[in-house]
Amino acid sequence: SSGINAEYGDNQNDGHSRILPPPNPMNNSTGTILMFIVVLIGIIFQFSMHRVDEGHIAVYYRGGALLQSTSAPGFHFMMPFITNYVTVQVTTQTDEVKDIPCGTSGGVM
Repeated sequence: SSGINAEYGDNQNDGHSRILPPPNPMNNSTGTILMFIVVLIGIIFQFSMHRVDEGHIAVYYRGGALLQSTSAPGFHFMMPFITNYVTVQVTTQTDEVKDIPCGTSGGVM
């Protein structure tokens, strides 16, 4: 033997020593499960957070029934996949129309 520790892969059959990396403390199945949990939490977080724009409020529905709660502008959380929301404009909107020809009985003005 060439003085290499047997737990790191001292191969005595072919006369050559190979150094293998130390064993991984987190095996593949634990890493896969951990990655799945992180992705699942990210998806739930993405669907639970919503933004209400300035001049609007959010009204909430659960199972098709209108809930009593509303939300002011900003970022808010709700129960994903169970609660839905709709934004409702609460400010007055004024539109200005210019250069529209108007027809009357006496002609176009």
